[in-house]
Amino acid sequence: MVQRNLIIAAVSNLSTAYNLVVINIAHVIIAYQYCGGEDECSAQVEAAATASLVGAILGQLTFGYIGDCIGRGPALQITMALSILGALVSAFAMPFGNDQPSVLDFLAISRFVLGLGVGGVYPLSATIATESSSDAERGRNASIVFSMQGVAYLTAPLLGWALLSTFGVPPTSAAGSNSGTAWRLMLGCGALPGIALLPFKSVGSSIHKPQSQASEAIDAPINPAPDSAVIMSAHGAAATDDTSAVVDDVRKPSKLTLIGALRQRRYWGKLIGTAGGWFFFDITFYGNALFQPTVLAAVFNVEKGAEGGAPPVTGDLAHNLCAQMAVVGAIGLPGYYVAVWLMDSMGRRRIQMQGFLLMAITFATLGLAYEQLELSAAGRIAMLFLYGLTFFFSNFGPNSTTFILPSETFPQEVRSTLNGFSAACGKLGATIGSSSFKPLKDALTNSYGEAAGLRWTMIACACVALAGFLVTFIFVEDRRGIAMSGGGPVGGSNSMDREAIEDGDGDGDVESGARPDDASASLITSTDLDDEESSTVGPEARIRRSEAKQ
Repeated sequence: MVQRNLIIAAVSNLSTAYNLVVINIAHVIIAYQYCGGEDECSAQVEAAATASLVGAILGQLTFGYIGDCIGRGPALQITMALSILGALVSAFAMPFGNDQPSVLDFLAISRFVLGLGVGGVYPLSATIATESSSDAERGRNASIVFSMQGVAYLTAPLLGWALLSTFGVPPTSAAGSNSGTAWRLMLGCGALPGIALLPFKSVGSSIHKPQSQASEAIDAPINPAPDSAVIMSAHGAAATDDTSAVVDDVRKPSKLTLIGALRQRRYWGKLIGTAGGWFFFDITFYGNALFQPTVLAAVFNVEKGAEGGAPPVTGDLAHNLCAQMAVVGAIGLPGYYVAVWLMDSMGRRRIQMQGFLLMAITFATLGLAYEQLELSAAGRIAMLFLYGLTFFFSNFGPNSTTFILPSETFPQEVRSTLNGFSAACGKLGATIGSSSFKPLKDALTNSYGEAAGLRWTMIACACVALAGFLVTFIFVEDRRGIAMSGGGPVGGSNSMDREAIEDGDGDGDVESGARPDDASASLITSTDLDDEESSTVGPEARIRRSEAKQ
């Protein structure tokens, strides 16, 4: 069951990453086919390219919450259905009437639907991976699931290059039978991972019962009299209605709601740590993608644009882009597996801190030395190496850890919801990074030249990475090996989060770590136990203390 759940989560994550990255290749071909590389429909091209990102933000928020309401498995099925639908509709996008560029509007709608699905996969796959694992293997298993992103980042450009080599780039305003075959197949292949999961009906039923079923289990009638009778008879007394009420109260754990969790201050810092780290990382990650055409154009001597930026949109650009993205994907891929190897030995917090710090150093070095490195062949190789290091330390760093931390930091009842919120903050950072760094770079380039524009924008990325380091240092706690609240249903712990017991703020929303079907094994807190006694007691001890107080 554990392996099956991890496979489902891994393939879902592969689908998400592929669908988000393949549009970067496809939209270059689409822009050339329908706009001829001109700016006349650039707004439509950008809308089609970014619609999936907007949908992903909404999907993360929506399906994170749905995962806590109806269960991870059913919610994941819905997200994969949306992913399949969005990918297939994108592949068959047609213009409205004779207006060829209107196909871009069709694509924007279909990519938004796909974005809802792929966004929902983020919190659900991470939560499934952690809840399906033992405490000792939680980090490694979740890292393996997330490493499928690296596989997708390499697969997408390689597949794109193969399809372009087979079908070619469609001519401008083409209407032939092979028009757009390459980009349509690229987008359509995004449905294949979801289709491959169709034989798997759902994630294992042990993955977090929905709250409605939890309520039924908690509220089911119980008869504490036999237990209480035995206990009381040991003390020479008969069971009473008061005693039964005590036992009944003990065996019903409180249910934590989203509002209840947000009212508890002890979760605020944790949420800043998980959401803030993801936010700052995605600013640098998607801002870093802005420099890919410029840096790789210098390394591979590809034609630059009029202002020294990205190459002009031509038929050859799509081939070059696929090759360059494959190089970057191959350079960054080892970082995922180093993270898998060291996740449980180094710990999430340390890996995230060193990743942010080394990213900052690499960004600053690359920005300051760019002009000198561009002058020689050896310098261009060094430039590619430094640029590759930014991806390596992001993957062996915050790219992997931000995926894991929310799913093991928060209690089971709101785990998927707050995971989705953290992921949405990351995509918000991605939106800021992709939309703000280019105007900054263009403004600096116009005023001080290309080298200055790239230098100071890289330094800005370094500063953002340092901000991520500080957020991690202050707010993130390392929970490797610590039992998750609610536990991992497959090989995990069912113990309560001790911090939830000790730090309750008296608002009545007490976190319960016991699974609903284990309600009879729930633990409670006794504030007036002697120092030498345990802070958690079972029903028998509670009854004895109640009797003593009487």
